[in-house]
This record gives sequence, structure tokens and C-alpha cells, in this order.
Amino acid sequence: MHQKIMLVLTLMLAGRAMTLAFIHRAGGESPGDPPAAWLMPLIGDAVIGLTGLVIAYLIVKKTGQFVWAAIISWNVIGVWDAMSAFIIHLTNPWPEFFMIQLLGPMMFFAASAVHLVIIYLACTMEVRTRFIGIQIP
Repeated sequence: MHQKIMLVLTLMLAGRAMTLAFIHRAGGESPGDPPAAWLMPLIGDAVIGLTGLVIAYLIVKKTGQFVWAAIISWNVIGVWDAMSAFIIHLTNPWPEFFMIQLLGPMMFFAASAVHLVIIYLACTMEVRTRFIGIQIP
């Protein structure tokens, strides 16, 4: 059951790849263009979103310590990226971004929370036993 929840949450986070649509506009002069400081957070979101599809595949099809470590690492990097974007938001706001209009700065914490839930689920005995093959106390 935990594995299925991890899969659904990972696929939700793959939606972060939507930032690919905004990367080319970073630093532009048109209304609604992201400030130049948003280039790295946008790239980070795109990478997290695209690699989320790889992680989803690993959750479904593969096992092993490497897979488990990849799941944990991907989520740790995802939290770091979301919190880095929050800092950029504080120093160089991009109020025209529709996700910020909908959720405000809470969107950064929501993404981090989802990543942390996946880390928690990956550390449960059920999931560790499936991926690593041994029961770790």
C-alpha cells in the first residue's frame, strides 16, 4: 500500500516539469515573465519533474538498495529545490506565476511536504523490506 501511495505522490511531483514552459522566458521584459533569478529554480523544477517519471518507473518495476537510495535522494533534492525556490521568491518575487496566485508561498512548502511524506513512506519497514530485501530494525 505504501508503495502505491509513493507512486501517486511521485507522479504528482512530476508535474513540476511544467516549468519547462517558462525557462525560456526567465529575465524577459514581457508582462508575466519570471525574473532572471528564477532561472535556476525553474530548471530545478524541470529536472525534478522529468526525473520523477524515472523514479515512478523504479518504484513500480525495480528493487534493490540502489533504487531505495535513488528514491530517498530524489526526494531530498526535491525538498532542497523547493526551499531554494522559496528563498528566491522572497528576494525576487514572481507574482504573475499562476501557482503563486493560487497557493501563494505555501506552494513551496506543499511540494516539500509531499517529498517528505515519500521519504517517510520509503523508510517504513514494508517499503524497505521490498526494496532492500532485508528487515532493518
